[in-house]
Amino acid sequence: MSLHGQDSGASATSVLTSAAGNVIAAVSATASAGHASATVKVKHKKPRLEYIWYGILGLLALATLLNATYLAWATLRRYRSRHGKPTSSPHPTGKVALRRLPQAVVSGSRIVSFRMRIPYIDMTLFELVLTMVYIGGCLAWCLTPTDGLLPRNNLLPGTWGGKTGIVAAGHIPLAVLLALKNNPITWLTGLGHEKLVLMHRIVSRVLFLMTWLHLVGEYFRSLPKLLNAGWKVAGLVGAIAQTITTIFGIKQIRHRYYEVFYSSHVFLILVFIISVHYHCVGAKYDRYVWPVWVLWGFDRILRGSRYLLFNVILKPKNPKALIEHLGSDGLRVTLKRRIPGGWKAGQHVFLAFPKLGIESHPFTIGNVYEKEENGDEAEMVFIIRAMGGQTRMLIDRAMPSGSCEMASLFDGPYGHPEDIRPFTTCVFIAGGTGVTYTIARMHQLFKDVHASNACAKRVAFIWAVRTETEYEWISADLSKVVALAPSSISLSVEIFLTGAPRDADAQALPVLEKGFEDAEKGLAPLSTVSSSERKPGTESCNEKCDAGSSTQGSGACTPTKSGVSTPTAAVATVGIDGAFPCMSRRSGRPDVCRILEEEITASEGAVAVDVSGPDGLVDAVRSSLCKPFAGPMATLKGTPTVLLSVEQFRM
Repeated sequence: MSLHGQDSGASATSVLTSAAGNVIAAVSATASAGHASATVKVKHKKPRLEYIWYGILGLLALATLLNATYLAWATLRRYRSRHGKPTSSPHPTGKVALRRLPQAVVSGSRIVSFRMRIPYIDMTLFELVLTMVYIGGCLAWCLTPTDGLLPRNNLLPGTWGGKTGIVAAGHIPLAVLLALKNNPITWLTGLGHEKLVLMHRIVSRVLFLMTWLHLVGEYFRSLPKLLNAGWKVAGLVGAIAQTITTIFGIKQIRHRYYEVFYSSHVFLILVFIISVHYHCVGAKYDRYVWPVWVLWGFDRILRGSRYLLFNVILKPKNPKALIEHLGSDGLRVTLKRRIPGGWKAGQHVFLAFPKLGIESHPFTIGNVYEKEENGDEAEMVFIIRAMGGQTRMLIDRAMPSGSCEMASLFDGPYGHPEDIRPFTTCVFIAGGTGVTYTIARMHQLFKDVHASNACAKRVAFIWAVRTETEYEWISADLSKVVALAPSSISLSVEIFLTGAPRDADAQALPVLEKGFEDAEKGLAPLSTVSSSERKPGTESCNEKCDAGSSTQGSGACTPTKSGVSTPTAAVATVGIDGAFPCMSRRSGRPDVCRILEEEITASEGAVAVDVSGPDGLVDAVRSSLCKPFAGPMATLKGTPTVLLSVEQFRM
């Protein structure tokens, strides 16, 4: 081989060797880089809770806008009525008018959102859907990746366990805000605290679920580290306190043992907030808990100021309340106070009797605000049915002599009753002591009509009461209010004695005192007798019931305890010896479906329905207003829209 050939072979060998070395080096570098990347922990973005709060603020803004729209409509209606401009709607023609599509949408949304109730869970369809959507949104936030980096860790217990804890902490201020008596949300949306308590329960359910998901996530993340620090133990204490509160908050337990629920709720929620605050300090999320103390302190200071103002600073002439036993577990509580600005008809206050305990109970004021002659105090009247606890103690004190006086404190007034002044027809339906709400509302409506500040042309007042004794609780008050009815209003007052036998002869209602003879001449001479005379040609709900409908709670057919229906048309009815032809009394239960159908279809404008009473009556009214005569198709054909207001305390 020549020297040149040897040099060529050596050169080729060196090239191959160099290339092999380069490949090995590249593989080694790649392996090292891969190993290094495997050991480096990817840092994902932190979750941003403000996105959930953006959604909450959006809902609040929507509710505020709807409230502003309603107020503008109500103001316009009252303005037109005051200046003699027509406010009535065209009578239904039976033909669909697309120009009424907005009203039809309102009718349909009210039925779907607030009147349809889900059996066995005591929730409206709106509450159920909102709860599920809200919980689903929070879970989606907890399980969704915060960025697009790999590997994803959003389904690891340590990740979603931590995020659910953040959601729980971030919802504590909202839960407290919705439970306040002096609530800024009320000022924006027009929803009283007794209605906001429904939203409070929805948020509390989310808070309860997120708390325990947080605990489960931390358990699977690292069991040895679950309770290895004091702030972690505090979190567990808070979760247990919240769980006990949730159990006591179940409807059946809450209603049966209200005193226990109230006392335990106050104590356990305080334990929960203190424990969770200490827990969040350790987790560096205490910024979500500090607003709780600000909100709670604001409410306490405002309520304490009210107590001082109405009970001490504006010291009443007689700080004691007069408590009268009315028979059949009935009480009338009367007290006089100086209340700047007064109260709205249908509002309630919290009454406390220091001698009987520290608890305060909500009671609806049964009269309108009217100052005494030559004085600055106003009388508040409450009709109460003694159940248990404090109310039973009150009746025990009053029974021996028939009445007694006792020192009392009150806080209020609270509540935000709907403005019914712009409505053409107003229907008031009450059961038992719920009449204190409806009689005050009707009285105030009459005063507004006299002042040309309301549009009402038709008023129907229905009261279902068990016995004659219970009727006599407010018979005199009812007669006085009826005597004040404006002559421009078509008035119908029907009293139903549900505990009386069906074939019992109805007796005449008590005759008014002599002082009211002149006032009654101004009443519209409307007599209500049978369903056939109310509105000829209308198919009554009793006919539908007889045809085979057996759905209970629909209002079409109200069963008695024996299971037998009590059609309104079959009961006796009388007037007041000719003195008040607009008033009648019947034996049996009211057929609210028939009553509502006749009033709504005959109305010349928007209809307001106020109901207060036991669950059965309220459910019957709700289900009746879900029927076609109040539905969107009827609205398209000219039937007016209906606003339903329910007054029930669900503390």
